[in-house]
Amino acid sequence: MTDWVGIDWGTTHRRAWRFAGGELAGHVEDGQGLIACAPNFAPSLDALLRSLGAVPEATTIVMSGMVGSASGWQEVPYLDAATPLTDLPRRLQRVVRPGAPCDAWIVPGVCWRGAGDVVDVMRGEETQLFGALHLRGAASDGWYLLPGTHSKWVELRDGRIRWMRTYLSGELFGLVRERGTLSAIMRSGDVDALDARAQATFERGVAAASNGALSHALFAARAQVVTGGLESTLAAAFVSGALFGAEWHDMAGRLEATTALRAIGDAQLCALHARCAALLGVAFEILDIEAVQRAAWTHLRAGETPR
Repeated sequence: MTDWVGIDWGTTHRRAWRFAGGELAGHVEDGQGLIACAPNFAPSLDALLRSLGAVPEATTIVMSGMVGSASGWQEVPYLDAATPLTDLPRRLQRVVRPGAPCDAWIVPGVCWRGAGDVVDVMRGEETQLFGALHLRGAASDGWYLLPGTHSKWVELRDGRIRWMRTYLSGELFGLVRERGTLSAIMRSGDVDALDARAQATFERGVAAASNGALSHALFAARAQVVTGGLESTLAAAFVSGALFGAEWHDMAGRLEATTALRAIGDAQLCALHARCAALLGVAFEILDIEAVQRAAWTHLRAGETPR
């Protein structure tokens, strides 16, 4: 079967790719992530499929991300991180909820456990790593950064997730910008397209994150604004830098100096992380997210789904 749809259904955003005859035939994205559409997953999926054009009723649909979480459409248990990512096509679970298409599947997330009670989880990023594995083959081992609402840092070895850590940087940025002490000074700033002054301020935030606890670095934005050391229009860039910097300073000791860190994700977020990498002297490579996703959906295609 050569017609299928792949959907990355996250917390705040959703992206879909339609394949016909084995070739990419459509790509759409919207803001109908888990928060916006729950619990109306079936009608939301119908609307998404209509936006992709004339999708045949029997088309196989493969979904990853928060759609398979406890608060999603249908909970799919996590796979242990010791499971090879190449097993994902055989671990898909059919959606059996009311209103679901007859051939809809969800990719399981991954649970990693470290020493003691250390545990971390992902949903959606495992599919991107699966795509990177197929793109890079034997050269896929190494460190990966998958930025987003919940930023993931992953060490991939022999097709398995050997180590991972999650940071709530994106979610924290949204929360402090919308409410609380910092919200009033952050709402006038734009971090989507940083000019030279905002870039320099972002780097100040990255540096501030190395001087103590993150909560201290965040409050520094307010202290500098009220004392005249920082324009309020640049506060969002400073806070963004502090949040990104907290990740980087925490991870600096783990990264291998001889191996490039590979980023998979939104271009603007990857560009900001590239600035952090340059500041800390870390080799950095941005993988083409579209190529990664196409590789993932191609190898999770209809012919490889369990029956």
